[in-house]
Amino acid sequence: MYSRRRDGFTLVELLVVVAIIGILIALLLPAVHAARESARCIDCTNRLKQIALALHAYVDAKSAFPPGCVLKPDYPAYSAWYDPWGDEAANTAPGHHGTSWMLQILPFIEQHTLHRKWDFGKNVLGNRAAAETDVSVFYCPSRRSGIRPGDEAIMFQGWTRGGTDYGACVGRCNTWRNQYAAGSVSHRFLYGSTLFEPKKRGVFGPNTASGTAHIHDGMSNTILVGEMQRLIPDPAATGYVQYNATSNDGWALAGAATLFTTAVALEGGDQGQPGGLNNGFFESPGSEHPGGANFALADGSVRLLSENIDSQVFAWMGSMADGQPFAPP
Repeated sequence: MYSRRRDGFTLVELLVVVAIIGILIALLLPAVHAARESARCIDCTNRLKQIALALHAYVDAKSAFPPGCVLKPDYPAYSAWYDPWGDEAANTAPGHHGTSWMLQILPFIEQHTLHRKWDFGKNVLGNRAAAETDVSVFYCPSRRSGIRPGDEAIMFQGWTRGGTDYGACVGRCNTWRNQYAAGSVSHRFLYGSTLFEPKKRGVFGPNTASGTAHIHDGMSNTILVGEMQRLIPDPAATGYVQYNATSNDGWALAGAATLFTTAVALEGGDQGQPGGLNNGFFESPGSEHPGGANFALADGSVRLLSENIDSQVFAWMGSMADGQPFAPP
């Protein structure tokens, strides 16, 4: 008699193979995820590079960087605080725009058509069709490609488009009034000497256009623009905590939506400011890259700064003429 040989696996052998495959996948997935995040971080770096180059093209055309935002012409003389979202929503007179620096650079990032649609005789709300437009270069690919479910909570007028993951540096100033204001998630500019103190100022300020000659600490030592934290309101938090852990969002909007500070903890009496980045505080920058955030310096280079950077060094890098020329670590 002849015995027939059976081809195939036994159940035990099959289970062993499946287990081995599972182990290999478990080992490979972190590497795949890391490779994807590395690619996204490089893409983010390239987008910040485009923004920095656009700002320098603007300087070539206008002889200065754009103002950090355009507010009422008499700001800050008339009030102890100023709510830019009021200009964005309520006023339509020329000069009462409540608009950000990002509007000014649209022609330099190949967004000429969008820029031509803007009516500079009206504010942001009067330009809704243009302002509620996604501009891909303004989004970090590690975070999103557009407004995500839940992001509407921090968007102007609850819009579903037109966000940004990047902002410009106003320096190491106490720039916003961050005491709790019931029923409001917009953050008011402060009126006070801290905002305009020369040693603390960054390249961008309200109604202020700085030139490269104002950057006394060196172009390669001064932060120009960087990534923004996007902090959604925590329903479990109330009062002061919720107010200071909530972002504003929108590329066209003046204020905390498109500007950040590098201030150290409590600088200028800034209540709640912990200093550094990725700190859950609305005035500070940050990202969703592991361990740090990308920043473009005034010379156009882009660096990934660690969230463990010394907060005083980070503060000095945000101001452009404090006599502390620290190069990025």
